[in-house]
Amino acid sequence: MSPEHLQKQHSVTDDFSVATVSAQQKGFTFNNFITSVYQAPADQKQALVDSFMQWADTTTGIPYIEDNTAYFLYINGSNPTVSVAGDFTGWDPSGQIFNYLSGTNLFYRGYQFEADARLDYKLVIDDQDPNDKWILDPLNPNTCSGGFGPNSELAMSDYVQAPEIQNFEIPHGAVTYYDFSDTTQERTRSVRVYTPPGYVENDFQYRSIYFHDGNEYLTLGFAQNVLDYLIENQSIPPVIAVFVDPTNRNEEYSCDTDFMDMFVNELVPWIDSEYRTMIDANSRAVAGVSLGGLTSLLFTLHHPETFANCGAYSPAIWIGDLMQEYQSSEVLPVKIYMDAGTYETSIFNSASTLQETFLNNSWNYKWKIWHEGHSWGAWRAHLDESLTYFWPMTSTGIDDSY
Repeated sequence: MSPEHLQKQHSVTDDFSVATVSAQQKGFTFNNFITSVYQAPADQKQALVDSFMQWADTTTGIPYIEDNTAYFLYINGSNPTVSVAGDFTGWDPSGQIFNYLSGTNLFYRGYQFEADARLDYKLVIDDQDPNDKWILDPLNPNTCSGGFGPNSELAMSDYVQAPEIQNFEIPHGAVTYYDFSDTTQERTRSVRVYTPPGYVENDFQYRSIYFHDGNEYLTLGFAQNVLDYLIENQSIPPVIAVFVDPTNRNEEYSCDTDFMDMFVNELVPWIDSEYRTMIDANSRAVAGVSLGGLTSLLFTLHHPETFANCGAYSPAIWIGDLMQEYQSSEVLPVKIYMDAGTYETSIFNSASTLQETFLNNSWNYKWKIWHEGHSWGAWRAHLDESLTYFWPMTSTGIDDSY
């Protein structure tokens, strides 16, 4: 859209001028745009909105980002109540009603975020239907899959999308599916095993990492893409990955000692017997998200002889007495990666407290904070953080672990 076209449509005030091609150029603000529409004659209001929407879509996209403010925009010819719910509202749309720009079809609301924030959200439309409609943002093509379906994704201007989650034209590992039956719990669960490129053609032994919520780590966390990418780029040595599904997640991931015993005494030995794994604890890791993060911390605390590496993503550590156990424990010869997002408040606060225990007692750990929420969008983008911490490679591709 040309600056001249925009200037022709604005004939009311010189305060608002969109004779620019960038929101950062002097003289343009979203608030000036809103003021200009308010002051415009009735027959010009919608034309100004249409011009702005086209321009915004080609500059920052929608939500429209200006400095550290993201403006959520919604177009509707009727007069519904429009709200937003997301990581930044605790997924509660209450009190998040959009402003309606009178005389047009535009609804809008602005929020301030950190420049590197990445957040999930949905719009909530109340058009007198008995049930509010939670919808993807129709003006935003960017989505993030989650356990309850896709959400719209807001990425602020300094957020860098993770390249490793993409499916590149590089050598790919293989995934084999099993139904594993144990005698401890007498249950059968799905287990998927990733072997790296070249596994069949050689007789090497490999490190191994076990993932809780295995199917979700593959389908929502894009773990196979991440592993392929890190191995191809020599960021980590080739590894075997074991993706384990729960049979009763809330039970097994809530400090269930029977589940832990089954895992350590049956599943791990079975993998070691079927695959060429290194069997020392330093060559084995366990990782999970939320309740799976809690469980990973528990496994490492109780069985450091099996898992000397722990990846705890957004761990739900207020369940049980894990915090007290770590506070009273001797420092173990393990590596712990833990992170949390500032937009998952209770998890962030409890993880920060546990991090202070690690710091004060000199545990070997890595702690990362992200301006994100409780989302696979965060967890999949940061899987590399734990893997490169557990088993780092030098710039020459030489294994530099431990």
